[in-house]
Amino acid sequence: MKYIKSLILAIITLFPPITLSQLNNDFWRINTDTYIEIEEYQGQRDAFKNKVFDKVSMIGELNLRNPESNWRFALEHRESLRNYGRNFSMSRGSYIRNRTQLGSTYQLAQNEASQLSLNFTYRKESNDSAPNTLAHSSHSLYWLMPAASYQFNEKWSLDFWTAFYYYSNYHRSNNHEWEAQYSIVYQYAPKIRGILSLYHDRVWASGFTNTFSQDQIRGELPITINQNWRIFPYFRYYLSEHAYNSAQVLTQKIKKGYRLGAKIEYNITPKLILWSGFAIEPTNWQYAKYNKITSGNNNKQTYYLSQLGVQYQWQ
Repeated sequence: MKYIKSLILAIITLFPPITLSQLNNDFWRINTDTYIEIEEYQGQRDAFKNKVFDKVSMIGELNLRNPESNWRFALEHRESLRNYGRNFSMSRGSYIRNRTQLGSTYQLAQNEASQLSLNFTYRKESNDSAPNTLAHSSHSLYWLMPAASYQFNEKWSLDFWTAFYYYSNYHRSNNHEWEAQYSIVYQYAPKIRGILSLYHDRVWASGFTNTFSQDQIRGELPITINQNWRIFPYFRYYLSEHAYNSAQVLTQKIKKGYRLGAKIEYNITPKLILWSGFAIEPTNWQYAKYNKITSGNNNKQTYYLSQLGVQYQWQ
């Protein structure tokens, strides 16, 4: 019996950091999200009035976080089959786009009412091509994204993020981009929140000449139904969208556009979540979009998005 007790004590001695770390909540959580995403554009046409574009993607995400650490890390890889044809059928113009990105976020400051963080992410994106044809434009992307939040009281809070992008392109001039979103958050009930946001996007060519601008109003309504079900309905409404050519001539202007969508989560176990998402986005432009691939006199187009995924908390 004496030897058995000694052996047990020796085994316990070998692993105190794990046990102590978990008791103190100081250990790294490993979370993965694997999902399929299907996108379809109805209303896009080529010169022969054939449907132009749809896309099927497989995505894997890995996230690391520790409540006692100021650092968080994220890794994502995406493989997308982009089809030119009808009904998701491959054609000679179809190709695969590969995207891998790695990001880290540092918590600069935090107290009971506010927090401030800074994210840096690197993305590598490349495309294949049909034999004897020039590959589609590929690039490396670097972005810096500060984010902040401030809680006024138990009901109201303010969220803000902004991002600065630099694209290093291989087949065209480098460009720069800026995005920002300002959000007012209202906690209606313990399980219901309302979020109203103003979103901006600006893109410039290498000489900082305008190429694209967009402004939207966005809204979300996260609802926890019970311990198993959560739903996240949302909307986006276009305030403006403009595109310019190299001579700074306006080539695209949206007349009307909005998106309605939702994400639904179901907890199969405390660590395993099955989720799905869907959205519809009808738009039309004042001018024909991208070489006249929009349909009809009003240049209408409808975008459909569907997703199905599995999240798992490994530790």
